[in-house]
Amino acid sequence: MPHVRFSECAVLQIKNFVHLYEEGFFMLYKDSGIWAEDAIIEHYQNIATTLNDRLFAEIEWRLSEEVVLGRKERGEWSELVFHVGDRLIVVYFSESSEHNMRVIEYVGIDRKPIIF
Repeated sequence: MPHVRFSECAVLQIKNFVHLYEEGFFMLYKDSGIWAEDAIIEHYQNIATTLNDRLFAEIEWRLSEEVVLGRKERGEWSELVFHVGDRLIVVYFSESSEHNMRVIEYVGIDRKPIIF
């Protein structure tokens, strides 16, 4: 099984997505006047933590397999598209067979709109 590494850029993309998710709900509910405002904000903070862990785990799990099903060659990188829950995830990764390693270079995450 290949070793999976995340580039600094890929880590920042995931962390930035999760941060914006958390911040969006914080801004939505802070000073809303709802009596359970703190509980709602805490709930979304917990979801953001779970989402962060799940994104890293899913990407690592899919790319640690010997054969990556569904991959497409895109020049120097390969592309893998899959879903985590309702979110579309696009991962670009490079591969070094001599080091038995895959490096995640880029992660794109589809944002779901917040509908009221």
